[in-house]
Amino acid sequence: MEAKKIDLNEWGYYGEGGTATSFCNKRDGNLYLKLNKSGYPEQLTREEFLASKLFGEMGLPTPPVYEYVTDGDRFGYTGERVKGKISFARILSQDLGRMEEIAGRFAAMAGNLHKTKADTSRMKSCLEHFTGYLGDMSFVPSDVADRIREYLKEFSDEPFCLHGDMNPGNVINFEGHDYWIGINSFMYGDPFWDMSTMYIIANCMPAKAVRKLYHLSPSQYRKFFDAFGKHYFGDTWNSPQIRNRIRNAAKVKCCALIKKDPGNASLYVPFIRGNWFAFRLRLVFRSF
Repeated sequence: MEAKKIDLNEWGYYGEGGTATSFCNKRDGNLYLKLNKSGYPEQLTREEFLASKLFGEMGLPTPPVYEYVTDGDRFGYTGERVKGKISFARILSQDLGRMEEIAGRFAAMAGNLHKTKADTSRMKSCLEHFTGYLGDMSFVPSDVADRIREYLKEFSDEPFCLHGDMNPGNVINFEGHDYWIGINSFMYGDPFWDMSTMYIIANCMPAKAVRKLYHLSPSQYRKFFDAFGKHYFGDTWNSPQIRNRIRNAAKVKCCALIKKDPGNASLYVPFIRGNWFAFRLRLVFRSF
């Protein structure tokens, strides 16, 4: 699939995230453009576009995407601009009194997503993704690698959809309807992979990053995660089995974060080892 060349003069700057810049079409305000930053792998951009397209084709609620494009240097895609939207995270930051309501709506969306049968011929297995990405895990101490191998055995390859970056910042509301966004890691597998993303935000990210990305303090986010869990799991939410599986999936993802940036090792190795005290100390240090 070749990217269509666009004239960036036809687009006005709209906003910027960690890896991409957004634009609005100057002639058609209903069109947006997302361009990943220079040097961001084209393959990942293409996969994100195809995942977003497939998500919509499967009848899952998300604004449509249209064309895979390039400005000659960066790659991205166009899609429908949803004007007047607001994310669940932003709603919570403005009115914490709505936490129970938003947690229930978010849990219902997650439950429907996780019951949707995946097209395994066009989607990646989350378990295979992490197993392949982590490889021999020579980038972490051997005891940490042994722990991660054991954790990976806990997760099945269930043929149901996962968002891949499930958090209240990736659901928007527009005119009474809720939609998924941020679909760049659309895979299939065990729903606990999606739960672990929320666990990491609530418990493993520096406070300043949580506030910047999700408009909440870590303690507020933990309260939301707890409310979400009660709606999603019901009476089993507080069982050690569920909490351990979420935490172990989070440890696998933290190991992947170490591979992506070895500078994360000093933070996440104590967490993977279960040394909570040392981990919390380092997390607090990184929060300032």
